[in-house]
Amino acid sequence: MIIIALTIATVIPLIVLYGIYTLDLYKTGEFRLAVICFMAGAAAYGAAALINPTPLRLGWIDYNQMVRFLAPVVEEILKALILLVLVRRPKFTYFVDGAIYGFAAGIGFAICENYEYIFGNAGAAVMVAVSRVVSTNLMHASASATVGIVLGWARFQKPAARTMLNLGGILLAILLHMGYNNLVTRLTSGWLLVYAVLVGGGAAGLIALMIRQGLKDERAWIQEKLGVTDRVERQEVAAVQNIARVDEVLKRLAGTFGPAAATKIEGLLYTQARLGILRKTADKMSDEKMRAGIQAEIEQLHREMERARRAIGSYAMVYLRYTHLEEMFSVYDILGARIREQMAQERAPGMGVFDRLKQHVVTSPQNPDESEE
Repeated sequence: MIIIALTIATVIPLIVLYGIYTLDLYKTGEFRLAVICFMAGAAAYGAAALINPTPLRLGWIDYNQMVRFLAPVVEEILKALILLVLVRRPKFTYFVDGAIYGFAAGIGFAICENYEYIFGNAGAAVMVAVSRVVSTNLMHASASATVGIVLGWARFQKPAARTMLNLGGILLAILLHMGYNNLVTRLTSGWLLVYAVLVGGGAAGLIALMIRQGLKDERAWIQEKLGVTDRVERQEVAAVQNIARVDEVLKRLAGTFGPAAATKIEGLLYTQARLGILRKTADKMSDEKMRAGIQAEIEQLHREMERARRAIGSYAMVYLRYTHLEEMFSVYDILGARIREQMAQERAPGMGVFDRLKQHVVTSPQNPDESEE
C-alpha cells in the first residue's frame, strides 16, 4: 500500500503541474526553470523540516502553534526565495511566468511533505495520499504561485514600490497558508476534507484564471509591438496571437514541406511571440539595468528569428503567409474591420446595426404580389 500511496502522492501533483504549465500558450516560461523551481521547492521543504521544529524543541511554542502560525511563515518565505532570484532575469516576462514557476516550487515542496505524512501514517497511507493531493498540495502550489504573480507585477515598479509589493505578495501567501492550516487543525467534523478540497481547489482555480488573464494581456502586447520593425507580416502576427489555432496549419505544412520544416515554423512563431512580449516588457520596465538586460534578450531573439527564417527558406515562408495563414485569418480580419467601421460611423440614436436590419425588414415588400400592386 505504501508504494501505491507514494505513486499517487507523486504522479497526480506532477500531472496538475503539467496542466498548469500547458496554459502558457506563448511558452514564455522555460521548462528548465520550472524544473529548477520544482527542485528549489523540494529543498525548501528540507530547510523547513529543520527550522520549524526548533522552537518546539526549545519549548517556545507548542505543536499547534507551530503548525498554525510558524510553519506558514517559514515555508512561504523559503519557497519564495527562488522566485525572488528568477524575477530579476531578463527572460522573465510577466506574471504568467511567475505563476508557473511558483506553482512548480509549491508542488516540489508538497510532494516531499506528502512522503513525510505517508510514512508517518503507514496504516492509512493511500487515504492520506489521496486527501493531500486534492487539498494541501493545491494550497502549497497556489500560495507560491500567488507570490510569483505579485512579483511579476511588481517588477515593473520603481524600487520602493517593488519592495513593498514583493513583501505584500509573500504576506498574502502566508495568510492563505495560515488560514488553511488553522482551518484543517481546528475542524474535526466529517466535512473537514470537503472544506480542505474547496480551499485548495478554489485557490488553484483562481491561479488558472489569473494565468488566462495574463495570456490575454500578452496577446494584446503581441498585436501592439510585433510587426514591421521585425519584418513580421500581419498574417504572422495574427498566427502568433492565435497560436493555439495553428495546429491544423502546421499539419498541412508538414505534409507539404515535411515535419522538420513544420517544427521550425512552430519554433519561429513562438520566438516571435516572446519577441513581441519582451518589447512591451522593456517599455514597462522602470529599472534601467533590467531594461538593458531585456533589450539584450530582444536582440538575441531577433537573431534567432532571422536564423529560423533562413532555415525555413523563403518559399516555405511565402507559402505559409499567403496560403495557409491568409486562408485562416483573413475572414476574421475582414469581419473585424467591418464591425469596427460600423461602430465608427456616426448615427442617430436608435440606428445601430440591429435597428438598420429591422428598418430594412420593415421597408422590404412582404411578398411578390404586394410589390406589384
